[in-house]
Amino acid sequence: MSRDWSTAFRPASYRGVSFRVEVEEAQGGRRLAVMPIAGSETVVVEDMGRVPRLMPVTAYVASEAADGEALGLTAVLDAPGPGVLVLPMEAPRLASVLDWRRMRERDRNGHIAFEVAFHEAAVTSPGFAAVDGFGPVDGLLVTAVPVLASAASGLFG
Repeated sequence: MSRDWSTAFRPASYRGVSFRVEVEEAQGGRRLAVMPIAGSETVVVEDMGRVPRLMPVTAYVASEAADGEALGLTAVLDAPGPGVLVLPMEAPRLASVLDWRRMRERDRNGHIAFEVAFHEAAVTSPGFAAVDGFGPVDGLLVTAVPVLASAASGLFG
């Protein structure tokens, strides 16, 4: 029995807006700190964790209403914050748009392409509020830093 590849892939969408996929990629790796030891032929390599995944996608809309579909896709690509990204070969995940570009060709009317760099969603920067249990630590830091600064200035000032 052979696999029916024509039905093997799920429809693509971002924030619920559908599009088709011409090319789908995934990029990743490890964050490594490479530290040479002075006077030695060896180095210390510290693994600092996984690099956030980057998912470049060549997407397109193609229909009689492609111009309207392209406007809808442009709106969700410009929206702030992460959204649910569904790609044909990947499980749905939260992702943000790093950048995008739209292309239309004269001889391909009704077909509008997009090059989109999706970035997997991660901890948000304002206070790392999305990390469970970090809120109290964040609050402690916000309170403690001015107190410590004031104490240090009293010692040295």
